[in-house]
Amino acid sequence: MDQPHDTPTVPSVVGSLYTTMEVARMLRVSQRTVQDWIRNGELTAVRYGRQIRVHQADIEAFGVTAQAYQQGNLLSCKADNHSAS
Repeated sequence: MDQPHDTPTVPSVVGSLYTTMEVARMLRVSQRTVQDWIRNGELTAVRYGRQIRVHQADIEAFGVTAQAYQQGNLLSCKADNHSAS
């Protein structure tokens, strides 16, 4: 049975933990983008063996940056479309 995307995969004593796919769905970006943010140190994550999880508090703290990223993408897409006309 599938879990809803807003239900954390792993409940934790320190807060909810989410997979990179769950974070991607919440922030409306690709999973690869979330992985890049983690790799670049822009988004904090924890590793459990081969699994990567993100704390809910880290997602909330990152939210402002993610919104700016999405707005930047929207602006660049609009500029591209406008210049093509």
